[in-house]
Amino acid sequence: MSRSDSRAWWQRRLPSVGVLVVVLAVTGLVTMAVARQVGEVLPDVGKDHLGDDNWTAPLGMHLGGGFQIARIPDCAAGAVTRMALWDASSKAYWEASGPPTPLTSFVVGVAPQGFTVVTPYKDPPRDALLRLVVWRKDGGPIGLRYRANDLVESRVVSMSPLQRFTISGFQTAKVCGDGTEGDQGDPATTTTLPAVAGVATTTPDTIAADPGDPGGGIIDPDATTTTVP
Repeated sequence: MSRSDSRAWWQRRLPSVGVLVVVLAVTGLVTMAVARQVGEVLPDVGKDHLGDDNWTAPLGMHLGGGFQIARIPDCAAGAVTRMALWDASSKAYWEASGPPTPLTSFVVGVAPQGFTVVTPYKDPPRDALLRLVVWRKDGGPIGLRYRANDLVESRVVSMSPLQRFTISGFQTAKVCGDGTEGDQGDPATTTTLPAVAGVATTTPDTIAADPGDPGGGIIDPDATTTTVP
């Protein structure tokens, strides 16, 4: 008669192999589920570099004291949970996240109060195509595709193709629309946005979000447009 095997089950080959197979199967199912969720989320924030970002509304950008100031128009107001500055291929130059917080503006590279830096800020190449994205608790992502030399002091650039607004005018402008060109009111004059030399790249610890607003109508009478490649 053969003696029964008194070893614990995990010391036996057959039970151990069976458990390993089950663990690998469960891991594979979880991985596929996560991949499916990621695939569903990425199109909402634009995962290509050809200009097909599906923003639900546009952000606005301008310079203030040499720093890049982002503006969220009233029509896209909401509790912000995350913001990121990407290159054309969605590689982050800077990213921050935090609890749902109503914001109308923030400084690119400086995490708002209560937010945590996910990716520390690093200077993009001066001529790089940049994509600033903001996520809200409710509603889709909002963003802007631009280059640093598109920005000027006291004038907001926004939309696609880029157009200029006064700061107060952009805040209340009907720019959300269908997430592309929206309703800007008076037609803008077509021309080329001038390059701006000497854009500061050093990030401060603190800076006022609004360096001053010259006022004005919904759209600057000298509004311009250009096409961002």
